[in-house]
Amino acid sequence: MKRFWPWIYLALFAAAFLGGLPIFGKAQGHTNVDWVFVTVSFLGLLAFPSLAVGYARSRTTTRLLTASFSRGFRGGWWVDPLQCLRVTSLLLGGMFLGSLFTLPHATSQGVMIVWWYAAMAFGLTAGELVALKVFRGSVA
Repeated sequence: MKRFWPWIYLALFAAAFLGGLPIFGKAQGHTNVDWVFVTVSFLGLLAFPSLAVGYARSRTTTRLLTASFSRGFRGGWWVDPLQCLRVTSLLLGGMFLGSLFTLPHATSQGVMIVWWYAAMAFGLTAGELVALKVFRGSVA
């Protein structure tokens, strides 16, 4: 099964990428995304990984497994937070990259949605790196 996990993660990324594309109709809905919402999303997803890893670390006496594209999940967010963070970063990155294709024909709301996807993707990825540095002694 270890050989199939990279393909599964590639399929998840492709699905998220397609989800960000406007191929299933009009990508922009009647949302009203503004800079405050984008900033709060970025900051929230920047802090979340450290909080999730800290909470998972407080629930166990063993070291947390490092994230890998060659293995699956082992118990969810509070048991295997680094793997969940990696997959969530992969999905958000795919959505952001797919949404970039909407920019040539995007309205101002569409552009803000792309910024929101970017804030979520970069916030979670940066938060994952911060969590790895803060909890490096607790990661196997």
